[in-house]
Amino acid sequence: MLPIVAVTTSMRVLDTYLGRGTGIHALLDFYAAALELAGASQLLVGHLHADDAPRVLDAVDGLVVTGGRDLDPALYGQENTASVGIHEGDDTRDIALILEAYRRRMPVLAICRGLQAVNVALGGELHQHMLSDSDPEHPTPADQPEERNSRRHPIEFDEDCHLAGIYGRTEREVNSLHHQAISRPAPGLRVVARTPGGAIEAVESDDPTWPLLAVQWHPEMLGAHEESVLFEAFVENAVAYRNRG
Repeated sequence: MLPIVAVTTSMRVLDTYLGRGTGIHALLDFYAAALELAGASQLLVGHLHADDAPRVLDAVDGLVVTGGRDLDPALYGQENTASVGIHEGDDTRDIALILEAYRRRMPVLAICRGLQAVNVALGGELHQHMLSDSDPEHPTPADQPEERNSRRHPIEFDEDCHLAGIYGRTEREVNSLHHQAISRPAPGLRVVARTPGGAIEAVESDDPTWPLLAVQWHPEMLGAHEESVLFEAFVENAVAYRNRG
């Protein structure tokens, strides 16, 4: 039997045949395709009450926290200076699921906003806006999607971290589709990858019993064969979690 993993959606407001400004719980197919290729069935999760997180995770073997809009900076004790697209339902769901997954030591794969949500859920803080024309690693976004999606920058892993073992190397080129990043890591999180300029690109848990893989880039959109190893490692963690009963 394939492992089943919960995958968070992102609230979008789009014009549809139902009218203008229709709320839609969305998931880019890149995530579904990468998880399917790695051998996982998926349970998409929209909004929920925080108290329902245990019942959702009862039904799965792992949690994927996907990308999306900015988290409410009030959650990490800041006024809103540059955060956009905030949706309380996304925030409530992500934080509740992350905390419950941590309590269970359930495997988590967190991507972009997902990494930021893990950090905020556990007590860390974010840079609300880090893009600049003077920063070659995180420049102002290009106008054209093709150019924006093709940009890459280097990162370096700690030699002894799980991600370096998964990729089999300590240096990589990754994409950059975010404007926020971790400023203060939460207690219990270990920074395991940075850009040459020092921006945080990945974290893992200090607790060896919690298999957390959290990255700032979008591996599902890179398309390279070597990115499949990240999803495969997560699925292996989910299988191990299921088999331990």
